[in-house]
Amino acid sequence: RLSFRRLHSEMSASPSGEPSGRLVDFNQLTWDQLNQIHQTLQTDIQNITSSYGSLRVGVGRYKTSEDCLQHISDENKDKDILVPLTSSLYIPGKLKDIKKVIVEIGDKFFVEKDVKEAKAFLERKIEILEKQVKAVGDVLGRKNQDIQVVNMVRRAKAQEALAAQSQAQNASTS
Repeated sequence: RLSFRRLHSEMSASPSGEPSGRLVDFNQLTWDQLNQIHQTLQTDIQNITSSYGSLRVGVGRYKTSEDCLQHISDENKDKDILVPLTSSLYIPGKLKDIKKVIVEIGDKFFVEKDVKEAKAFLERKIEILEKQVKAVGDVLGRKNQDIQVVNMVRRAKAQEALAAQSQAQNASTS
């Protein structure tokens, strides 16, 4: 029998590190309340999954940029390269300055940094995003646990309703 379960209603944790939310006895809820919670959890899971995916893409982009910095060296000076204008449009160019690069620091703001500073910046951004990926992944895991519990209680209530209906039919025929 499933009794009390903490519903994780927010993506953040309390200052003590515990997930925020409230304690709910799922067995005391009506069928409609369970369905409402189920729908809310499904929506939450979809939204969190989307955020999780976006964060993973962001980590991948920063790691790609970090890998590209490895190729900026004296031996590659004046070599032909493809310069990205968008994620799918590149134009030919030459690698002239191997000491400085232009880095997007966020929201289409760019700054010039030397290669060492750019690497350090990218490492910090990757670390920050990876922590966010872990936090969002943890929330997603808790939401998935919650929806599994709600589904188990819904199945149990459906079975109880069928059993009660069967008993009522048997009692009326005898």
